[in-house]
Amino acid sequence: MSGYFYQNDSETASRLKAIFESAIDGIITIDERGVVESMNPAAARLFGYDPREVIGGSINLLMPEPDKSRHDSYVQNYHRTGVGKIIGIGREVSGRRKDGTVFPFHLSISEVQLPGRKIFTGFIHDISALKMSEEKLRRYAAELERSNRELQDFAYVSSHDLQEPLRKIQAFGDRLKSKEGEKLSDQGKDYLDRMLNAASRMQNLINDLLTFSRITTKAQAFTRVRLDQVVREVLGDLEVAIEQSGARVEVEPLPDIEAEPTQLRQLFQNLIANAIKFRKAGEAPRIRIYARGIQRRAHLKGTPGDEVVEIHVEDNGIGFDEKYLDRIFNVFQRLEGQKYQGSGIGLAICRKIAIRHGGDITARSQPGKGADFIVTLAVRHPEGGTQ
Repeated sequence: MSGYFYQNDSETASRLKAIFESAIDGIITIDERGVVESMNPAAARLFGYDPREVIGGSINLLMPEPDKSRHDSYVQNYHRTGVGKIIGIGREVSGRRKDGTVFPFHLSISEVQLPGRKIFTGFIHDISALKMSEEKLRRYAAELERSNRELQDFAYVSSHDLQEPLRKIQAFGDRLKSKEGEKLSDQGKDYLDRMLNAASRMQNLINDLLTFSRITTKAQAFTRVRLDQVVREVLGDLEVAIEQSGARVEVEPLPDIEAEPTQLRQLFQNLIANAIKFRKAGEAPRIRIYARGIQRRAHLKGTPGDEVVEIHVEDNGIGFDEKYLDRIFNVFQRLEGQKYQGSGIGLAICRKIAIRHGGDITARSQPGKGADFIVTLAVRHPEGGTQ
């Protein structure tokens, strides 16, 4: 002890007693027979006993069955073999309070050789709150899995049962228009065109819903992705729309992150296509895409999910009132009504993709002054970027 304390024996004893009495975690010492020799206030509070009720008795008083009945055999086995299941290792065990309730705690036991005998000191850390959180998380995960299964079932119904009659409506509508169109009145032709347009919109809506449902149900493992390359590919896909609108897209260097490439292409395609679609009349779209890194907590730089990248997609379009900010990321929400084509699912898909990648999406905008959509994405993910 003198190698660690400069005070005299009296000061050392006082210090150790103060540590023992004020420790947040429980501390209990027992002898080789399992008889309790000391119990600090934290342990007494944890088990609901007055220390005088425990000291001098067997430690198995604080154990639920079957550990209570087996404890003596555990001790005998340790003395015989020298192999301990907890000593020097630590593990999660259960304790029994005075009122009979059982609770979980992490127990670490150290062995100390004194002149002529051994004592064992147990350090007890209550993990009830942790276990409660784990159980809530388990139940949430189970509910999420159930919801995903229901979403998969819905996707199956949408792709088969709903689309089959819709295809028939479109097929027979096209036949009617091509073979009998000349016999229809102008009003009949108008009704037929409206029916076919409605069927086409329904087809697009179903396809968008399927896309929305598959973001998680058909998700793939994360890999290292070059965002620069993803955006270049998206711009290639949108080449016709860009040329027709006269859009100018400025892309600043973007970082590499762990992600699912297909979903990020979908995210950028939705955002860039929206910037082109919601342009001002008589004014060519101007779109700027750039990124900046964010460290949520500087001292946890090595923690997956703590380091994020913020992607901005700015445009000079019609903009919107920010009082509708939460609304625009929900399914089927369209601030411009039927003025612009679309199902109102694109931004909801973007949010779902961003959340799956450890981030979210928001926007800054004013009517007539363009919009700045801001996507946050985690740079790394747990388990090396896989789910």
